[in-house]
Amino acid sequence: MEEKELEETLEKTIQEHQYQKVNDNLYLTNYQTKVLDEFHIPYKDCKSTRDILFLLEDTYDDEEFEELDEIARQIEEYSYYHETNK
Repeated sequence: MEEKELEETLEKTIQEHQYQKVNDNLYLTNYQTKVLDEFHIPYKDCKSTRDILFLLEDTYDDEEFEELDEIARQIEEYSYYHETNK
């Protein structure tokens, strides 16, 4: 892989995983919002990550939703480290 290709791939990865503010209490990466949009998950109506996780529990029970399963894991991890009182 040439240096230019590597830089482009790195920039794309950074952009996909950069957190964006959805509302006052909710931050998601560009990749997460893209996948949630593709599966028509109404994340913009959610007030917290727990609300999104609740919606995802009903949706990704099937094996065909591996991407949603991964998104749920990421959101759960974010929730634990950023929203849980320790």
